[in-house]
Amino acid sequence: MTNYDITYAQSPETTTKLVHAGEGNATSMVMLFVPEKIEIKSGESVTWINPTSVAEPHSTTFIQDAKYFPPPAVPFSVANSTNLKPLATDPNIDPLIIPNSNQNGTVTVVIDNARNYNPVSIDSTGKNVTYLPPNANYTMDGTEKYVNSGWIWPEGQSPPGTPPISKFTVTFQKPGMYSYLCTLHPWMTGVVTVK
Repeated sequence: MTNYDITYAQSPETTTKLVHAGEGNATSMVMLFVPEKIEIKSGESVTWINPTSVAEPHSTTFIQDAKYFPPPAVPFSVANSTNLKPLATDPNIDPLIIPNSNQNGTVTVVIDNARNYNPVSIDSTGKNVTYLPPNANYTMDGTEKYVNSGWIWPEGQSPPGTPPISKFTVTFQKPGMYSYLCTLHPWMTGVVTVK
């Protein structure tokens, strides 16, 4: 039996530890963070990668308040006269407009939630949102309401039009226990213990 709670094949002197967000291939997927629990010292970093051989995304998301869990798509009200033009040339696409939502000159359109797909942090007040670059190196002070890696794809497998995210690194400034999960597969959880 494999023990997913150890820091495997990593030298104690390494100041950046590696965690796999999922593992496997098309016939055998591992929907876990490997290792699930990792212990580091204050000032050290953890990098999450997705070594899966198929294009199955995962995220590394720290949430202090459950109300900050990001839905993947959100309804937005837009003017009924808005002409939504696709940038893709695919002949079989159309925006998702909620049927019978035409009210007061607006319609309801379902749009992907950037705070689910892109790297982002929200400070302790919940008011200051910072979008991070793909493959970000983020320094966490432990007071943030929300820190998200964005969707981490296996190297070179991000679909066209999506951020090419293949890793996410967090440097932990303060001791404590930092729980995280994958917003796509919320049963995938992990803990970073900072001494």
